[in-house]
Amino acid sequence: MTAWQLDTYGESEPFAGDLARGAYISTARIILMSVISMGVYWIYWMYRTWKQYRDHTIEMAAESGDTHHPVWHGLTQLVPVYGWFRYHAHIRQYQALMVEQGVPDTLNLGLLTTVVVINGIVGIVAGTLRSPELYSGAVLLAGVILSIITLIVAIVVLCVMQSNLNRYWASVDGRLERTARFGKGEVVCVVLGVLFWAGVVADFIWS
Repeated sequence: MTAWQLDTYGESEPFAGDLARGAYISTARIILMSVISMGVYWIYWMYRTWKQYRDHTIEMAAESGDTHHPVWHGLTQLVPVYGWFRYHAHIRQYQALMVEQGVPDTLNLGLLTTVVVINGIVGIVAGTLRSPELYSGAVLLAGVILSIITLIVAIVVLCVMQSNLNRYWASVDGRLERTARFGKGEVVCVVLGVLFWAGVVADFIWS
């Protein structure tokens, strides 16, 4: 049986802000934050929802000796290959919770992980093509277009995941009326996104 406990945020996890565990996150918010942050929101989302998972299963984790580290879990998304394994674990654990609770889910582990892997590879290629030191003109534009495509795919994946999480938290709590507040981590995502977008514009102007 899973535990339903209040969420607490300590100084060791500075980006959590005052987001309530199990709070509702809309599709519009995911799209907006992902676009503004140029995809950085993905890392924060992995961190935030893993912390929710940790807090929610804290009693079971204590009994089994399992440990969960939300910050490191989020940062693994910056590590090639290993980040994909952590993403797969993320889906698998949440799907297990939904099955246990008897909540219908649309989490296809194989399909979602495959999409993330392919999207990651395309993203690496896109990043290389966007280098103004190596390419210009049509090649640079192609890199930007590929980057936009990978961002769209990442947004779709996040929306699929969050829609399932929203359904799960609602089933556990009996309702899901709380909307996640704008946390410090999201502020960081916005700041980084503005800098990244400014860099893209500058590359086109000076290329």
